[in-house]
Amino acid sequence: MRKYLRRAAWGLAGGAIFASLGLSANAAGVTNVDVKLVIATDVSRSINDEEALVQRQGTAEAFLNEEVVKAIQSGALGRIAVSMLDFSSPEYGRVVLDWHIINNKATAAAFAEKIRNSARTPGRRTSISSALELGTLLIQGSDADIRATRKVIDVSGDGPNNDGNSMQEAHDKTIAAGIIVNGLPVMDDNANGYYPELDKYYAGCVVGGRGAFVVVVRSFRDFGAAMRHKLILEVSQNESQIRQVLNEMEQNRAIKRIAAGPGAPSGPEVLRPGQNEYSKNCDRNGFGYGGF
Repeated sequence: MRKYLRRAAWGLAGGAIFASLGLSANAAGVTNVDVKLVIATDVSRSINDEEALVQRQGTAEAFLNEEVVKAIQSGALGRIAVSMLDFSSPEYGRVVLDWHIINNKATAAAFAEKIRNSARTPGRRTSISSALELGTLLIQGSDADIRATRKVIDVSGDGPNNDGNSMQEAHDKTIAAGIIVNGLPVMDDNANGYYPELDKYYAGCVVGGRGAFVVVVRSFRDFGAAMRHKLILEVSQNESQIRQVLNEMEQNRAIKRIAAGPGAPSGPEVLRPGQNEYSKNCDRNGFGYGGF
């Protein structure tokens, strides 16, 4: 835990953050935002370099999207704070990008460029629990400098928790801290790390908090679109924009379902959290591609 605290403290000095972003804090030295968002990306060994690049590029492209910028600006303050971490086994967890304030097209593009230039972190197994622990420390460790009405951790990955502390315990502590956890499980049956019913696992074990949801990705090639949709659903305060995204996702799924034929997996979909058969055993030790 001391290791996590040192990592979480990295880059969180308020003055340095504001100076690097060209922003000024208020009289109390605090910047208020609509949402504080931690993007947690799976870099375990089941994620090959090509898939890791798809995740990076897809996330960067999402922040370059005009609708995402519009969603960010639709909040009461018109700005959000975003950071990014890579997770696998607990000892490999690393803060990739510290807090950045995004409030317009220029700041979104600057953040996207930093995402593109961020090399993947070496990884081993899959510890979603450590992603929640480190994400919580990132959020709480920056509260003296950046405050938000909503605090969110996004978890994307291709497998269940199989390393680190108890998933259930980490989940419950994160939700008790007032942090929402959303999920982006990747269920690509052509990938090495394919895990059947990962969508149900995320719904039963990973996501939680007010308004939490899961956006299911059926192919790595759909990751960018799924990330874009998820960001809009997360930060937008524009009801018509939210409805438009949900309708677009459903239409895309219907088109892909028809094109692929009966029984074939379709595009991204949205699920809500809930108790299911996976909730009884959220730690899947021993599972993983090549044991990872």
